[in-house]
Amino acid sequence: MKRQLVIISLLTIASQLAAFAKLWFTARILGVGPEMDGYNLSIVFPTMIAGVAAGVLQTGLFPVRAKLNVAASVSDVLAFERSVLLGMAVLGGAVSLLLVITSPIMVDALAASASASVRSSLAFAYPFAAALVMLNFVGDSCGYLLAMRDRFAIAAAAPVANGVLGAFLLAAWPEGGLFNLVVGTVLGLTLQVCICFWGLKLTGFTFFGDLPVWKNTKESWQEMLSLGGWILPGVVVSNLVVSLPPLWAVQYGEGAVSAFGYAYRLHSAALQLLVIACSTLILARFSDLIARNDTVAVRAILIKATFFSAAIGIFYASAVWVAGTASLEWLFSGRFDGDAAARVSFHWLLLSIGLPFFMLGNVFAKLFQAQRKPMMMSVLAISSLCVLYLAYLLLSPQLEEFSIAMAITLASFFSLLIGFLVLRYSKFTKS
Repeated sequence: MKRQLVIISLLTIASQLAAFAKLWFTARILGVGPEMDGYNLSIVFPTMIAGVAAGVLQTGLFPVRAKLNVAASVSDVLAFERSVLLGMAVLGGAVSLLLVITSPIMVDALAASASASVRSSLAFAYPFAAALVMLNFVGDSCGYLLAMRDRFAIAAAAPVANGVLGAFLLAAWPEGGLFNLVVGTVLGLTLQVCICFWGLKLTGFTFFGDLPVWKNTKESWQEMLSLGGWILPGVVVSNLVVSLPPLWAVQYGEGAVSAFGYAYRLHSAALQLLVIACSTLILARFSDLIARNDTVAVRAILIKATFFSAAIGIFYASAVWVAGTASLEWLFSGRFDGDAAARVSFHWLLLSIGLPFFMLGNVFAKLFQAQRKPMMMSVLAISSLCVLYLAYLLLSPQLEEFSIAMAITLASFFSLLIGFLVLRYSKFTKS
């Protein structure tokens, strides 16, 4: 487990470095303006759809495939896996086609209060972004199948190639601008999917072969959907929390969406490195301690996590406050001028204040998972969405576009507070 964690952590770091390289070229070439606003808006809806589908599929696929692996033959398991890949490819293709057909309607809905230049950029980028749905559906399916074959490192390494290709295209043809960015995004994800295909092929997976009989296919998919349905509300709400802020930023003029987008990407990179990489180990540790009813050790981990999150959060926010603007202007330069650096840095600072709440909240979430309380995940997600919306309504008249970042921080704090109160007064704590 520890060896796998080290490998995944290193690959996560490599993936973030590749993504930062692409972000660096993007900021220098496009800066903060209508083109980046249109690009960021174009990926909101496709990303949300892909995120919801990935959450439902992950919840249902793993237990169903594990049961088949024990009870059925190897050929039956392979046939089931082919049906999953085929089903997700067909479903993803249908959704992508629907998004392309309805693109005029979606452009009007996403950029109702945007300027003409932002709407033009969005209208250009949106059909390309629609293809990301199908690619994500297939890529996520391949990644899960690789994980179940103990080849998760291949799936974790594929995003590195994605980021490198996108950065290379921007560096080789900066004059391509928005077209180069959207095409690079599609081609990068295509390369990522191809690497996952190659990884599956190395494990002995055969893409062309028999499919399960209709009765077995229907039973397996019904079981997957019934299992995934329990987590659907929480997944939808969690994706709404991520998708709404860019849409709110549209009304604050050109550059507001892209300024928030840059800050959120920088903040997300810190979360990936500090939180996501260690989530698997934390969940495994909590699961073991809960099974042995070792509440003393669980409490000790929570105390350590609290101090660690607070220390990292204070250092991180202080660094952004002191050196955020100067470092961004020095790193990106090009079309990313001093005004853009100051604008992005303030968004980043407000988001960085919430880092310790995100970190500790993730630890609480893993504890609830170990306690087999999936409903708590939905409760936390819904509470986060409610606080996010209320905080934005209350703060927007004073802080305008910066109220979005502040609302995200407040939502993470209150979500953590609810988790703490539930844990504080639960039977587990009293025991």
